[in-house]
Amino acid sequence: MLFDVLGLVDETTARSIAFAVHALDPQAKITANIGRGRLLVESGLKENDISDALRAAGYPATLAPEHAEGTTCCGSCG
Repeated sequence: MLFDVLGLVDETTARSIAFAVHALDPQAKITANIGRGRLLVESGLKENDISDALRAAGYPATLAPEHAEGTTCCGSCG
């Protein structure tokens, strides 16, 4: 799932955000795009569980729209 995360602005916040998700699912794969404020979470968790954990950690998040081609790329690779 791809999220737009308010406050995802540097490596410190990215680590805090990853910690919040890993508290629920230690095996979750997380990719942060700091420049775009986007977070890609690959996990069996539900969208609401992730967004609730992020909000509780001080980082409100909303589900980001998919790209036109249907991918959920966070944009960090190019």
